[in-house]
Amino acid sequence: MNSEDQGCKWTFLGFESADEGKPVHSWFDGLPEDHRDEVKDRLSFLQVTPRSDWDDPYFDPLSGEGGEISEIRFDPINCIRGKFYYRIYGFFGPEEEESYKFLHATNKKVRNDKHGKAIAKRRLRQLQNREAELHQFSLDAEGPSEETGEKS
Repeated sequence: MNSEDQGCKWTFLGFESADEGKPVHSWFDGLPEDHRDEVKDRLSFLQVTPRSDWDDPYFDPLSGEGGEISEIRFDPINCIRGKFYYRIYGFFGPEEEESYKFLHATNKKVRNDKHGKAIAKRRLRQLQNREAELHQFSLDAEGPSEETGEKS
């Protein structure tokens, strides 16, 4: 990292709607603790990584999706319950904002997760139409409560 990248600190924001609540935070909070730790480690790494360095294997711009959404990838987790391929679909905020907005999170079970991408795109449209909003995404377990969660 060069000196001009030293101050990089991404803000993560999560989708929120009246119908769905905070689905990415609910997914994150519901992960087994060891899985949540793996997700936190990757997100903590990306949080201080310049956007130009977000690339494979931990990020995919999903070029085939028209530049609307992208995907944060996590190393597969093998455990007694099986193999888990977690993904968070989202998009970058304006360059000066240094934010990445989480739309949908899942345990990806197929090579091309059309269903998960469709959910992310639907939620993106809801944000664009002002039918939903974003909240500060905390990397601490049990994210912001409904009463004290910050809005953006």
